[in-house]
Amino acid sequence: MKKNILLAVFVCIQTLSGIAQSNPLDKKMEKVYNLVEKAKYKDASEYLEKILENNPEYGKGWDYLSKLRYKEYKDAKATDGIFSGNITVTTKEKGKDKKVENDSLANALMELLSKYSPSKIAYSKYIYTFRQGLLTSEDAYQSSAILRSLFIDTPTDTAVSKKALKYYNDAESEFAKKNYENAAKLYKRATEEQPDFFKASLYMGDCFYFTENYPSAAEAFRNAVKTFPNLLEPRKYLIDSYAKQQLYDKSMEECIQAMTIYPDLSVAVKMDDAAYYQNKKIDFKWTPRLVFPNKIIDTTISTLNEYKPEKTPIVKDPWNFYQKALENIKPFCNKKGIIIEPNKFTDSKYLEVYSWEEMLKNSQSPSLDQARRMQKDGYLDCYVLITCFHYDFYDQYADFVSKRKDKVMEYYKKYIINK
Repeated sequence: MKKNILLAVFVCIQTLSGIAQSNPLDKKMEKVYNLVEKAKYKDASEYLEKILENNPEYGKGWDYLSKLRYKEYKDAKATDGIFSGNITVTTKEKGKDKKVENDSLANALMELLSKYSPSKIAYSKYIYTFRQGLLTSEDAYQSSAILRSLFIDTPTDTAVSKKALKYYNDAESEFAKKNYENAAKLYKRATEEQPDFFKASLYMGDCFYFTENYPSAAEAFRNAVKTFPNLLEPRKYLIDSYAKQQLYDKSMEECIQAMTIYPDLSVAVKMDDAAYYQNKKIDFKWTPRLVFPNKIIDTTISTLNEYKPEKTPIVKDPWNFYQKALENIKPFCNKKGIIIEPNKFTDSKYLEVYSWEEMLKNSQSPSLDQARRMQKDGYLDCYVLITCFHYDFYDQYADFVSKRKDKVMEYYKKYIINK
């Protein structure tokens, strides 16, 4: 509940070697943990990469690899300074060194190096790891959550008044002492002083939750949802408050609402729990990907500091047809992959949906059977953008949900939640 998500994820990786085992692959992870404890981070990364190469569905492995990548990023920041400063070019003249003034080669090289940043490449690799893991894993929970936290969640509490902050700091002190009733009152004073104070609004609900006053906690989280409708955290806590009251129907409804904000993998777990206690079952019938989503590339963005993997896998049926679809539809899309121009290729408004249409048209791969069923029923857009969601086409997903929320809600109740 009350925690900073990035702090929770970026915690020192050495402390994670005691993770409980629930998967046969967890046994192999012991070697990774041992290497980390010996500070052999490069060896740990390489060994874990081999595990994931053979077991790309292993979400816990991807989440741990992202922690190692973050360690690489932090280390790389220390080397950025090497690429700053000046370069002097000298030549030999009569056996003596002579400094060359205003040398064009030196200036060009200096300009190039000034744009090159090891830490930026390492950070790109770190983000790439999240994206890569979510291609093939349904349980890379931290990868899903951190991508959302870094790039989707809107900034909050950027201009808190002094008076509201005073109430908040006093509330924090009371909370630390486990004086939850006093803390709740002070958080409430902070929100009365500044209604858009996100942390105060959220932590007030936490006070009630920790004292097992779940109805009051739910009320506080509902108010937070109304104030911050586009943030996922208040909705996740509201789901938990409903579940604690055994209001599983409300918990399920809020799960679906939360998924329309962002289809976070942890919300899918909460949805499965709510279904279980109603004698129902959640069935996503997700299809893992062999390639990253097609994207409209903005050529104005420099790729100098972009991470590029050493190995580029050969793309086979059916995903080769998926990739080729970009050539046809690209001229009709905006930068977000939303199809904005009339064309002869598709009636869909989304690059991702059209790419799947091309796969289905050109391939009979059994891996596409569920997509074929959804296409036949008229729900291919829902299946592709929701069930098979990937962060890379979030903009298309968000546009679709905002325009067809009725269809999205219908899809969940008709195909995802089974009695």
